[in-house]
Amino acid sequence: MSGTFVPRRNARTARQIRWARHSVQAVILMWIAWIVWSKAVSGSGSASAEAFCPFGGFETAWTWITTGATVAHVHTANLVLAGVVIIMALIGRGFFCGWLCPLGSIQEAIRGMAHGVTSRAAWMRRTGRAISAQMPWWPRVDHVLRYGRYVVLVWAVGGAAITGVMVFREVDPWNALLSVAEFEISTAFVVLIVVLSMSVFIERPFCRYACPLGAVQGLIGKASPVAIQRNADACLGCQICNNACPMGIDVNQATRVTDTACIGCLECVAACPSQNALALTVTFPTRIPLRSSDVDTNSQEGALL
Repeated sequence: MSGTFVPRRNARTARQIRWARHSVQAVILMWIAWIVWSKAVSGSGSASAEAFCPFGGFETAWTWITTGATVAHVHTANLVLAGVVIIMALIGRGFFCGWLCPLGSIQEAIRGMAHGVTSRAAWMRRTGRAISAQMPWWPRVDHVLRYGRYVVLVWAVGGAAITGVMVFREVDPWNALLSVAEFEISTAFVVLIVVLSMSVFIERPFCRYACPLGAVQGLIGKASPVAIQRNADACLGCQICNNACPMGIDVNQATRVTDTACIGCLECVAACPSQNALALTVTFPTRIPLRSSDVDTNSQEGALL
């Protein structure tokens, strides 16, 4: 892009994107906090943790289809929520993960606070760079670990189908999160502590490496017409979008971000300094642009943002 003028993105756009997402996340987290508090006060009070987990619908799917019944601890609400998540994934890929999932939001908040502390101390920044320099192998390990959530998905869904029991329940950090006020030391609680501890150093570790619901959404989201589009002519090659992505996707290497790890958070769009380099677009099978005014004459995608 040397010698070519590239319009810069208005800083207000980034603030608006982040304000919208963080506001939604805050509302969801307040709701979860109310559920936890209600359970602690009443002893039982609200519905069990499983009732608020869409993944329960996928775990019981085979049993429900073949017998009309559900596995233990699964509610009708789980099937409804699973259907909602499927629709969300078809429309907006990983939108649920990036905007609505409370466990993902908590991991993100912890990492944000940790980064806020380390970025203000020069010796911590130097230490971080030194550690990174000693770990050139980490990107390869990270790449392999990302297949972990598909392993967990097969184990959780397959195990539930074969045994009629939610095998994932015993290690599910979501289950532990909604029961955290009970201070019960369980395998799931230990997993939750490990996940939150890892969040200090790695952005959304559970989402990256072990979340079966994220794996489901990533696979279904492949059929979504909505995705982040990168305009190579407007790209500055600064890699700011890569650094902003909480899932570690190499956004600056893609033409259209269809990676199954994408959670639709729009952090890459908000961080990008180029006005036209990244945009949320929708492509229909008919290839009709959503708004012609937002589309280049040679483009067949409509811009949403």
